[in-house]
Amino acid sequence: MKILRRYITAHLSWVTFLALFALVALFSFFSLIDELGEVGKGDYGVLQAVLYVLLTMPKLAYELFPIAAVIGSMTVLGTLSRNSELDVIRTSGVSQFELAGLLARSGIILVFIAVLIGELVAPVSEETAQEMRSVAMTEQIALKTRYGLWIRDGNSFINVRKVLPDNRLGDIYIYEFDDANRLRSSSHAETAEYVNDTWILRHIRQSVISEKGVKRNDIKRASWDSLLAPEMINFVIVKPQFLTLWELVHYIDYLKENDQNTQIYEQALWTKLVRPFAILAMFILAVPMVRGQARSTAVGQRVFMGALVGIVFHLCNEVASHLGVVYSLSPALSIALPTVLLYLIILFLLRE
Repeated sequence: MKILRRYITAHLSWVTFLALFALVALFSFFSLIDELGEVGKGDYGVLQAVLYVLLTMPKLAYELFPIAAVIGSMTVLGTLSRNSELDVIRTSGVSQFELAGLLARSGIILVFIAVLIGELVAPVSEETAQEMRSVAMTEQIALKTRYGLWIRDGNSFINVRKVLPDNRLGDIYIYEFDDANRLRSSSHAETAEYVNDTWILRHIRQSVISEKGVKRNDIKRASWDSLLAPEMINFVIVKPQFLTLWELVHYIDYLKENDQNTQIYEQALWTKLVRPFAILAMFILAVPMVRGQARSTAVGQRVFMGALVGIVFHLCNEVASHLGVVYSLSPALSIALPTVLLYLIILFLLRE
């Protein structure tokens, strides 16, 4: 069994990574075509577009790993079946459950690699890509931290703590400096809304610093002449599903402390927790699927079937996630349900 496991692991790893490379290259090519349409905005050129696509590849690889897993496992088992090696394995006393266990043990190594990509590489590269893109397009410097967005706008530094829907911001701090880099005013606004190409600040508390001292002003409503555009906020913010597991946990706690909606971030957290099990299920699924196909089935057909199954499973996950948001379902239920159902289907097929 050790020799068989090593044999399957070697072939499974090679074919899975080959499928992953092909998928990432294909989707990256389409992404590059889309990015070329943005060339010319600010300092965003062809080189920046290529660099942006390269930096988003780890995130893309993490998303496509389940599809690559089912393609790899179906291709390996299909090749073993085509060469009659699978028949030899089965006649030697290896049951379908044992074969599924072999694939699962071989796939655990690949699942671990996928988790490393999703937790260590993808979040850093994605954040770098978004910041590089936003700076090039808007010619503004921005930094995303746990406590909001820091943006430079001329001689002003802006800290945005909350990003709300429909071009609205909340809990904004504005620090204005003079040409000698001396702080001249500090303002805090509860909300800001982008209306007719102008920011409208509401409930402002301002401190103006001069040689005579500090003057305090309370303003209910004022227009804010700033180069900051809503697109800048959208570019810099990294989507919750691309934060690390610990960043999501801390950010959810932060949102709860501020009485904000955490459902989207909780869904992203559960997606990270469930994805390794989903990838493992994709490896095991090949056992009943290959058994039901003829030995003469071409490798290309098996690759196509694997890709189709992976895409359908991905769509089911997306539908369940969106239904969870629409109907305010438990994030654990809406995210884990497709994977649980897949395991039940696999178990049923293996028992036949």
